This record gives sequence, C-alpha cells and structure tokens, in this order.
Amino acid sequence: MPLAVHGAMFDVRCSMCGVRYNPAMVLLLACMLVQDASKLIKEGDAAWVKRAEDGQPAKAVQAYKKALAIDESSAEAYWKIARVAFWTGDHEKETEKQARIYREAIDYAKLAVDADKNCVAAHFWLAFLYGLFGQAKGIFQALDLIEPMKAEAEWVVAHDETFESGGAHRLLGMLYYKLPGIKGGDIEKAKKHLARAVELAPKFFTNRLLYAQVLAHDGKKDEAKKQLKAAMELPEDPDWEPEIKQDRVEAKKLLDELNK
Repeated sequence: MPLAVHGAMFDVRCSMCGVRYNPAMVLLLACMLVQDASKLIKEGDAAWVKRAEDGQPAKAVQAYKKALAIDESSAEAYWKIARVAFWTGDHEKETEKQARIYREAIDYAKLAVDADKNCVAAHFWLAFLYGLFGQAKGIFQALDLIEPMKAEAEWVVAHDETFESGGAHRLLGMLYYKLPGIKGGDIEKAKKHLARAVELAPKFFTNRLLYAQVLAHDGKKDEAKKQLKAAMELPEDPDWEPEIKQDRVEAKKLLDELNK
C-alpha cells in the first residue's frame, strides 16, 4: 500500500486512495498481526508434538498455513510445513504419493530459505527433503539432487553443525554411505560424519544407530555393537519420541543379528 506523509508527523496518506492513516495505529495493527501469526505457529507446534495421532499432522499444516496468510514472509511457518511432510511422507505407503509429498515440501523449504537465507532450520529441512525425495524416486533417478542436498547440508555444518543434534552430519554420512562408489559414495566419509554426529550429540539415539549401521557394513562388528548398546541405554527423547520408537526396534534387530 503506497503511503505518503501528510502534513506533520501525525498521519500517513495512501497515495492511491487518499485515505489517511495514523502511523501509530498502522504500527499497532502490524504488531497485532505478527502476534496472531505467532499464536498460530504455536498452535501448529502443539499439533506437531502429537503427530503420531490421527489428524494432528494436517492440523499442524493448517495452522502454519493460516500463519502464512497473515505473514507470508514467515520462514518459520514455511520450514515447519516442510517438517510435517517428513512425517506424513514417511507414513505414506504408495511411492508416487510419497514422492509428491516430498516434492511439495521441498518447495516450502525453498520458500523458507528465500524468506530468511540465514535460517539454519530452513537449509536443514531443504537438505533432508532432497534426500527423502531422492529415496522415493530411486537413487539413479535422483542423481541431480545429490549436489543440492550436499550444498544445503554443508551450509548447515558451516553455520551450526549442532543443529538437530548434528543433523547435517547425519545427512551427509548417510548420503556417502548410500551412494554407489562411482557416484561419490565413500564409506570413510560416511563414518567421519556419523562419528562427528555422535560426538556432538551422544545422547541422540539415531546418531548412534546410523553410525552402528555403517560400522557393521564396514565389518566393524564390535564397534557397531558398542554404539547400539550405548543407544539402548539412552533415556526417551520427548522431542523425537515417535521416530526413536521405531529406531529402537531397528537397533535391537541389528544388535541381535550382530550377536549371532
């Protein structure tokens, strides 16, 4: 809305319609809208915490989208919509639908980066969703996603490697682990990044599980078992309880296999 100062400093006039606005009232209205957006984001967060319950992921997305309707520059709302897609996509059984969920989520993560280029969460979730989308498509159909994913994850490592318990190191570690050697796969780089994730967040269950998987693949059975046993002794993590519940199942299965 084009505005122009009218007379003294007591009001502002819209150059299009001529209506006068009191600057203080304009500022107050803007503050109220930001508060409303923040409230909606908190509502979305409350639903995200309950994401394992039917209907809660959709409720979270609805709240975040309402926040964007008020403040379309909210990087937080964009990346949190992308984060919900991580959950919904993981629980979608049809590969094509799963890929569509991740593709849309990538767009939201990109919008988050556009809204705030210094937002670590935005870059992290963009990297993560590139990886998930690549898995859904199949590694040889998603080779064009490798460099964008690496670039985003490396950006996070450079700016805050502790984010999400060393999350960017987990992403890079698993990328180097899963890629074929001719496409950049490197077991040593995989171990290096996952070891760093464990170093940064030794109490985060998934760090130890993924590191153990790579160690086991590399023939380091005793080291892998050590990581798994340490993981199984960790307390519950309320922030990631639904995901780690499944990780515990995988950890026990791998440990049983290694003990045979």
